[in-house]
Amino acid sequence: MKLNTRGFIAIPLVLAVQSALAGNLINDGGFEGGVLPWTSTKSILTLDPTAAYAGQAGMKVDSAYAWCPYGALYTLDTSQLQNGTMYEFGARIRLANNADTSANHWLGLIKNGADPVWLDGEQSAYDGAAYPDEWTHLYGVYKANFAPTDSLKVCISGGANKPFHVDDTFVKPLTSAQVGYQPPATLDSANLVHADGNRLVVGSGNTPFVMKGINVYQYDPGYGNQHALDNFKYKNADAESYQEIRSLGFNTVRLNLSYSLFEDDAAPGVYKEEGWAVVDRNIQWAQQNGIRLILDMHVPPGGYQSNDYAGFGNRPDLQKRLEDLWVAIAQRYRNETTIVAYDLINEPNINNWFAYAQTVIDKIRAVDANHLIDVEVSFHSKDIGMYKLADDNILYDVHWYEPWSWAGSHTNNTPYTGTLEEFKQQLREGEGLSNFYDEATDSFTVPFNIGEYGITFEKYELAGVNGVTWLQHANAAFDYFGISRDLFHYNESNFGVYRSWNSYPNGHLTTTTALKAALPEVNGADSGGNGGDTPDTTPDAFSFTDQSGVGLSATITSSPITINDIDAATAISVSGGEYAVNGGVYTSTAGTVSNGDTVQVRHTSSAAYATATNTVLTVGGVSDTFTSTTAAEPNDATPDPFSFTDQTNVGISTLVESGSVTVSGINSATSVSVTSGEYRINGGAYTSAAGTVSNGDTVQVRHTSSALPETTVSTTLTIGGVSDTFSSTTAQVATGANADVSMRTFTVGNTAPTIGGNAVEFHFVLENKGADTATNTRFVMPLPAAMTWASGASECTPSATEITCNFGDLVNGASRNRYFYLHPTEAGQFTLTGSVVSDTADNNMANNGVSVDMAVTSQADMALTTFRTTTSTPKVGKSVSFNFVIKNKGDDVATNARFVLPMPANMSWISGASECTPSATEITCSFGDLANGASRNRYIYLRPSVAGPYTLTGSALSDTDDGLMSNNSKAIDLTVN
Repeated sequence: MKLNTRGFIAIPLVLAVQSALAGNLINDGGFEGGVLPWTSTKSILTLDPTAAYAGQAGMKVDSAYAWCPYGALYTLDTSQLQNGTMYEFGARIRLANNADTSANHWLGLIKNGADPVWLDGEQSAYDGAAYPDEWTHLYGVYKANFAPTDSLKVCISGGANKPFHVDDTFVKPLTSAQVGYQPPATLDSANLVHADGNRLVVGSGNTPFVMKGINVYQYDPGYGNQHALDNFKYKNADAESYQEIRSLGFNTVRLNLSYSLFEDDAAPGVYKEEGWAVVDRNIQWAQQNGIRLILDMHVPPGGYQSNDYAGFGNRPDLQKRLEDLWVAIAQRYRNETTIVAYDLINEPNINNWFAYAQTVIDKIRAVDANHLIDVEVSFHSKDIGMYKLADDNILYDVHWYEPWSWAGSHTNNTPYTGTLEEFKQQLREGEGLSNFYDEATDSFTVPFNIGEYGITFEKYELAGVNGVTWLQHANAAFDYFGISRDLFHYNESNFGVYRSWNSYPNGHLTTTTALKAALPEVNGADSGGNGGDTPDTTPDAFSFTDQSGVGLSATITSSPITINDIDAATAISVSGGEYAVNGGVYTSTAGTVSNGDTVQVRHTSSAAYATATNTVLTVGGVSDTFTSTTAAEPNDATPDPFSFTDQTNVGISTLVESGSVTVSGINSATSVSVTSGEYRINGGAYTSAAGTVSNGDTVQVRHTSSALPETTVSTTLTIGGVSDTFSSTTAQVATGANADVSMRTFTVGNTAPTIGGNAVEFHFVLENKGADTATNTRFVMPLPAAMTWASGASECTPSATEITCNFGDLVNGASRNRYFYLHPTEAGQFTLTGSVVSDTADNNMANNGVSVDMAVTSQADMALTTFRTTTSTPKVGKSVSFNFVIKNKGDDVATNARFVLPMPANMSWISGASECTPSATEITCSFGDLANGASRNRYIYLRPSVAGPYTLTGSALSDTDDGLMSNNSKAIDLTVN
């Protein structure tokens, strides 16, 4: 589907903290404890029964101010938060007075008393407003990043003099642990959807299955893929949405995903915890409502496809990222039968798409041999089209907006007058479909999914256009051919049931009412009976008591819960375990229960220590999860044996590095030490000091080989009491030969370079002073981990650990004069040793090596990125506002960072930011130390006393060395009337 992007306000997303705790980090978020944990300096806060969304009470907020710091405040315990973890913030809100028809509300986070960071905005329920007739949502996400000493307060505010109610406040980590989902350890093949000829079936019994699905967005594309944190609302649908989707007769959700939910462009392949948590949560909601999922890569690496982006096919880097991401997804969910299929790319604009799709399929099949893979028709104008792929478990996919000039138009609303037979014929001749049509059987030879189909909302709303008839014909035609399909869309502005990105059911939403009303019948859902009282099959909420410290691989049984407040039998189902009714036989098959029945669930605990196992019981649409967590693993600090591969025929007096060994078989940190050499962990710096390693770490050792031929040097590494020895043996030399290779010169061009500056020049001259030819003469220098190769002589070759320049045989008196260049990447003191060696005996080793020292420093780069007046017409005697932004663009901390503005003649200070201090000659705004990438955005206000032109020059300064002064200052001209 071709998308229209929308703009919205960018939200800086960074939060702060130390140790992460699951659950709600707001104490008494439901206001049931009788003591109000929220405070305010400007608003009246009260516990009020009429303010309860659920339970006995909520919080009423009454204020004459709309500013969030003057609203309700909650001080977070920063020890409960974890840096780098995404957190969800939310609350239910409602206006207290019916006379107040609506009001905008704000959810913010205040750090150290500064202005709030806004958490809702686009992320609130539909339009960010509250109403008197219903409860809506405040919602936002924020990523933790601050110091333990920082103060953090959540603030909620509304319209001035418009009292409102608040309930169900929360701050929760967006993690898989919080969601409580664990991918199945084994495949339930009886519940797996797979291809059987030209149809989809379930299990080995091949029960026919046709998807009647709907698309659901999991992202807002308004800012592009580089703004993943701004775009992903971590919602757009919730548990209630899935209940509604099921009630509309759908059995599948095509979940529209973007790669940036899982990885950032700045860190390809580093998959984000919150991405998995979002998918996990959608799986749970689907399971609770008997719905299956298609995971649709709506936006692959590089950007949205369709007609927007055609460069993916020529970008091996983007292709590898897509392949790696699908492998990660498939590996995680390979046993999850709630997922029907992996849709590789939405509307791929790639030439020879099917050939490349086979590559992705092969990668997925290496980790998941069972799930359907959905392959869509190519949108590339020169592609050859669809054909049968080698894999038999493929779902072929096309999108249906035929003709687009009508289906996709808001202005072409010519009445639909087609027939069902005409619709069937269009399918027979449709792009992609026709490639597999068999006229003899009037069927298609492969299973098809119409991944998107729909018409613009006007065709349902305008009288006489007959949009509902079109919808009925479409589904009847799909059913005739056994084609699965996914309506476009649940929450989208052109085609959606709800025409908004953020679409909780029953909210103030723009709804395509005629479409919504027609869906249950079109999908064949139960309409609710033939009149009379509707049975109540929704029970009261129930709750299991979780168990911890249980044994491994043990059968764990919950305490019984009682089904209350239903007056007819209702459905019961379980996932991740079994249930028993009234003490009967345990089963995993769906059934029914009656009022007063007792139910227990059971499952087998994990075979791993400190691991949770979850069983979800659903009764009449109400669910709860029973969790058992195995005991912590006893400490084991003795690793499995390890072994180094010794090396022979190494050069004389050269630095010899072992291969890596991997630490395994421990579950706690253990000691590591070395004798007669050095070691390093996970590619870090070498050291000879004792330390600790953890399970999965890699370790290497190194030493300098002997100065004598045919001599062995050994280094012993000991980890948790287990040892092995790495040995190197020098090579033989020609009998009677004698060279004297010498390092005549080894110098560094700049002994005090900076990070980010020019490459550092190294110069060496070597020669053979001996009587015989020096065979295989070479210059060798270990390459520090904090330096990278820039360029050098053609004979020189860099590796990850050293630079080697090979000069072949060097006769008596011959020399070589060469240069190479390195880039330092870290600050510090470095000693670099260059050596010349050959394979010929050398009786004078004292002149073979020379060392040089250099000190690498880092710099700040203070920049004045903005300096402007925000007063359009400055006038004598009136306040003129000035806005400035300073930023540290360097790689070092800028100490004593400050903004300085000479005080203009005929202007006087009025006010400004708290960091700003005026004197008779200048204004100085001091911000202390500014980390790399940090910025400050502030305002000051001056009063001119004389009309005329003024030129003001502001500067961003610090006490740290600044490598680029050209961006430190800006001047503005203004005329005062």
